[in-house]
Amino acid sequence: MRRPDVAGDLAAHLPDFAARLRLSHGFLLGPGEVADALRALVAVNILNMHEVRDAWRAIFSTSPEQGRLFDAEFEAFFRFRLLDYPPLPPLLPQMPGGPPQEATAPAGEAQEGQKTTSPRNRGGEQLEAEALPGTAEGQAHDDPDAPETDLTLLTRLSPHAGQGGAVTGMQADLPPLLRAARQLVQAVQLGHSRRLVPRPTGRKLDARRTVRRAARTAGDPVTLHWLGRPRRAPRFLIVLDGSRSMGQDAQRLLHFAYALQLTARRVEVYAFSTDLVRLTPRLRALKPGQELTLPELGAAWGGGTRIGENLLKLARQERARVGRETAVFILSDGLDTGEPELVRRALRDLSRRAGLTVWLSPLAGVPNYQPIQRAVAAALPSLDALLPAASTADLLALPRRLKNS
Repeated sequence: MRRPDVAGDLAAHLPDFAARLRLSHGFLLGPGEVADALRALVAVNILNMHEVRDAWRAIFSTSPEQGRLFDAEFEAFFRFRLLDYPPLPPLLPQMPGGPPQEATAPAGEAQEGQKTTSPRNRGGEQLEAEALPGTAEGQAHDDPDAPETDLTLLTRLSPHAGQGGAVTGMQADLPPLLRAARQLVQAVQLGHSRRLVPRPTGRKLDARRTVRRAARTAGDPVTLHWLGRPRRAPRFLIVLDGSRSMGQDAQRLLHFAYALQLTARRVEVYAFSTDLVRLTPRLRALKPGQELTLPELGAAWGGGTRIGENLLKLARQERARVGRETAVFILSDGLDTGEPELVRRALRDLSRRAGLTVWLSPLAGVPNYQPIQRAVAAALPSLDALLPAASTADLLALPRRLKNS
């Protein structure tokens, strides 16, 4: 008989399982997918490991090849952690007029005749629904009284899918984020202006003002006046990853960008998912105390991830305004479906012109984190710093970490 705390066991081991898939097999998994898998435990019968495996496969894998890897890792990982874990033989789809049969091919591999003919359209791309083991179309339900269904529950997802829509009613504790934004503005120093202005202290004597003031004291220069070069006021360019994998981190970092826009005079904010959108005018239009609601973001929020393509587009749009007084902050987990070479080209272009280029990642604060995500690895040579941003505490510590990096 299965232990009554199986749900707790599954939830406790889920982060380690997701990390194993990500690090060992390159699955593009982040906090969003882990949160979805936890929510899936409520929707399935947790006493049936078939259902748990199938639900998590639908969330974690995006191709038959990943489905095979997932099944093998699921079997190996949980068999040694759940004492009464039952064997999970892979099943072929139920054929009309016959019971389910044991598969002769590896689990998750599509067999001839499995494809349905109903097309799916997601993100403008025509897809074919593909029955995978464990779906309602691919296997009989374990409950003999359950109604029969021919609905396909899992399709092969396009990596560029997703029209995310609006960002509505997001709440955050704004005062600490405002404090973090003020500290960041004070900490970012991008050199000094070329223009000499009167300063209380400095390296160059302001002879004209000193002599003029000495006329009041019988020609004795009692008070010396100085000229200095003031510090450049930084211009911030914030680029926020709003894709599904960012989960709640995207909301917190969007609030941080909003707090920075309230604090500094020159701040540009962009968001991207499968497309790029400029958020600056929308953030400026919000009234103080108003909920952070941004309608009609479309493909720039809640969809897939195209980091390289969108950073290249950003580099072209901001080319005239990115200079040595600009600090570029990229807020992303680095889980990308595009080509890393595009990320390398975009970051190389931005870093050559900007005074500071920083990547903030919610994953960078994980113990023993290694920047092995393809996008992050491609960007590293052009970055001044790669820093964690998984909590408000990380954002408050950002000035100190920037100084030490």
